[in-house]
Order: sequence, then structure tokens, then C-alpha cells
Amino acid sequence: MTPQLGNILSDLEIEPVDTRVRRAPGQTCATATMDRLLADHGEGHLYLTLRTIMESENNRMELVAPTILAVSDIILAHPTWPNTGWLEAFDAIDLAELRRRAKANRRAAQPRQAMATLLFQHLSQTFAPEPQGTLL
Repeated sequence: MTPQLGNILSDLEIEPVDTRVRRAPGQTCATATMDRLLADHGEGHLYLTLRTIMESENNRMELVAPTILAVSDIILAHPTWPNTGWLEAFDAIDLAELRRRAKANRRAAQPRQAMATLLFQHLSQTFAPEPQGTLL
């Protein structure tokens, strides 16, 4: 874990733990994933990704790689969505349930991508509703 990541985790009150430890809310063993996001997309992106998980209702247990990466993917794909009502929209999403559903279908799609798709389905209703009368 880089010192910069250590500072970010400290700021967000996230505790890194060993993979052999049973995690509690606000704990993570996905530091390598976070270091990659930090290197690839910068501090601001990582803060937003982690804040989204930490500050939304009942999602503090979901500091795991597939969830972190799926939230990051949605932020990168739809950069205007986090401007207004972002955390409130995540309050209505149970990330643990989405991860369970994604994991159950891992033979067809990797959990990260499946979760990103499920997140898109939820969030697009708020941030990019389809105009009425259009066909898919």
C-alpha cells in the first residue's frame, strides 16, 4: 500500500486489514485494487469512489474489489452523474445484494462487469431516464 493510499484511507476512516481477517464495516483488504485506481485515475476519482461506498446507506461492508471497481467504472463512464444526488441515489442500492447476484452469474460475466451493469440499471433511472415512447 502506498503512503498516499494510506492517507486517503485514514481520511475516510477506512481500515486496511489482512485477507485472513473477517472484515467489519469500514474495513478492506482490497488495497492493491485501490492503489491501481489511484495510479490510473488519480486521488479525486478514488476519493469519490470510496466515499460513494462509505457514505451511502448500509454499504460500508462492500469495500471489496468487485464493488470498488464497478462503482469506479460507473463514475468513469458517466462523469456527470455524481454532480447532484449521487449519494442519495446510492442510498437506495444494496451493494451487497448486487454483488451476490453478480457472483451467482459469474460463469456468464465477471462480477465487476455484472455489478457495473446492475448499477447502471439502477442509476440510469435517476440520472438518464429513457424518454417515453422510444423503443430499444
